[in-house]
Amino acid sequence: MYEYIKGHVVDIYDDKVILECNGIGYAIFVSVNTMTDLSNGSDSAQIYIHEHIREDELSFYGFSDRNERQIFKDLISVSGIGPKVALGILSKFRGNELLKYISLGDEKALSTAPGVGKKTANRMILELKDKFSKMAAIDQYNEIDIPPIENGIREDAIAALMSLGYDYHQGAQLVGKVYKEDMTLEELIKKALSTK
Repeated sequence: MYEYIKGHVVDIYDDKVILECNGIGYAIFVSVNTMTDLSNGSDSAQIYIHEHIREDELSFYGFSDRNERQIFKDLISVSGIGPKVALGILSKFRGNELLKYISLGDEKALSTAPGVGKKTANRMILELKDKFSKMAAIDQYNEIDIPPIENGIREDAIAALMSLGYDYHQGAQLVGKVYKEDMTLEELIKKALSTK
């Protein structure tokens, strides 16, 4: 299983990019938002991968960060939502926006995504609301800030906080507020806990 592929973006299509790594060109389906993130940077990119395997096909779906990939996985766990529809949803909404709409049960907003009708929007709310509400601390209609996790020490610190009863979003928020490059894991955890 692939975690991510790092290489050079050599081609961009409507719904996918070609990422060259060690002489191999990977066709990776991406959301509009991920494509925007990739085109805003250099031609070098690190794309987090979800492998979708069917009897006759192996497809790669790519994301600019782990949070977007996790939301994609949650979406395809909903009955009636396949990878293409999930990418369409993530093209319509940034991850933070989507968490907000599902947590608030906003069927009308969700129904504006391509391939999502009223029934699908209701299923998303029914099946994901509890999980997404735990992932997101929502203050009225404020934006949800989920810091991207880019290296091992921050992931380890979040895992430690989760073992103490915090959910992923709370841990990511606390770690994101205090993280500095020269910190040890122990220092990072202590500092994060002291910011409550």
